Parts: sequence; C-alpha cells; structure tokens
Amino acid sequence: MTDIVDLMKKAFLAGVGAAAEGTEKADQLLKDMIKKGEITVKQGKTLNEELKHNLDQKLHQRDQKDAGADVSSILKNLSEDDLKELKKRLAEVDADDKQQDENL
Repeated sequence: MTDIVDLMKKAFLAGVGAAAEGTEKADQLLKDMIKKGEITVKQGKTLNEELKHNLDQKLHQRDQKDAGADVSSILKNLSEDDLKELKKRLAEVDADDKQQDENL
C-alpha cells in the first residue's frame, strides 16, 4: 500500500515538475519571441526610414530633371527679343549679386 502511495506521490510530483518545467520553457519561449519581435520591429522601422529617404531622393531627382526639361523647352521656344530681355535681366541679377558681395 505504501508502494502505491509512494508511486502516486512520485507521479504527482513528476506532473508538477513537468508543468513547472513546461511553464518555464513557455515563458522563455515567449520572452525570446518578444525579443525577436522587437528586433524585427526595430529593423522594420529602420528599413522603412531608408525606403522613405530613398523615395524622397528619387522624387527630388525626378523633379530636378523635370524642371530642367521645362526650362530647356521654354528656352528653345523663346523669341529673339525674349532671349535678349532674359539675358539683360540675368546680367542685372548678376550685377546685384556682385554688389552685395562687395558690401559684405
């Protein structure tokens, strides 16, 4: 009879031990998953920032190309009088810039 009680006691303690071990393993697994998830979130944020930066650069480059193409198109379509007026105004702006530089 005591053998059966001892056996049941050992089985019960083994079950409690297994449950405790399982709980510890599950807790560690959960912590590892959270840690990996945080790393993944951080990596995702970094990647997202890099993608935004690259997109901004490409949009800026495209806008500059478009602006250059627009200016080229406008200049090609200027009449001789408009071209002379543009050159005159550019010379005035250049003279103003030189004057401001001398005053500094």
